[in-house]
Amino acid sequence: MDTFFDVWPISNPSNQQWLLGGPVPHRHRFHQVFLITEGGGTHWVDGVERKIKAPWLMLVAKGKTHLYLPDMDARGWIIDFGDEFLDKESTWLFSHFVAFSDLPLGKDDLFDQASSLARIIWDIGKIKRDESRPALRHLLSAFLHLFEARIRELATRNQPHRASDFQLFQAFLRQLDASFSTEKEVDFYSRQLRCTPRRLSAACKVVLGRTPQHIIIERCMLEAKRLLLHSDLGIQQIAASLGCEDQSNFTKTFRKVTGETPSGFRKSRTLPYPGPAVVQ
Repeated sequence: MDTFFDVWPISNPSNQQWLLGGPVPHRHRFHQVFLITEGGGTHWVDGVERKIKAPWLMLVAKGKTHLYLPDMDARGWIIDFGDEFLDKESTWLFSHFVAFSDLPLGKDDLFDQASSLARIIWDIGKIKRDESRPALRHLLSAFLHLFEARIRELATRNQPHRASDFQLFQAFLRQLDASFSTEKEVDFYSRQLRCTPRRLSAACKVVLGRTPQHIIIERCMLEAKRLLLHSDLGIQQIAASLGCEDQSNFTKTFRKVTGETPSGFRKSRTLPYPGPAVVQ
């Protein structure tokens, strides 16, 4: 799946076909980029609804539960791709912790450049030749780097940071996404990143204003919320899947982070369509 790459135009026929199929919240084993050039729609990510109006960029990391319902006049592009097509500098954009799923754009040079690149990616990608993959990788990298500064500004809440702090923070997020269900201690992450816990803590505080331990807990609770909303697992099963065998401790932590109990959180929220998320 890491080598997967596909491109889809968003158009009136594709919107009709998608909506007639009765789409439900779902997850993919690959990343997605939506560039909405005309029209709009509604986007749900992890139970949060947002109205979309072009021009708009949506980044959906693999494993995120989401649903995009386009307006019939929506136009644009969808790019599906595996990890192989992300360069080292772009992987943080698809971190589950700080990735911004929705980014409103202006009709400016940045939007024009992105639209041109998306068209080129479509022209090359639709041929589906193995020899085209290196070119697609470079084109996708260029596309994502167009938006990196703007997304970084949002992700870091406009806090100033040194390049070395941000690089360490990016590496921490990559390791966190890979290990959060089994590793909860800051020492583990500092060892993996070959730095001291104090150095890691300093980078996290500069970039995000939070401690590594706080970020680890919030990443676990983000996954818990997804499982509560989009799976039939019981609370004990969810706690166990996140490495917490004591359900009472899990409930206490969840309530501290969200202000609700897991059962209360599940009961108070409904999906736009019934049923668990589909993994595609």
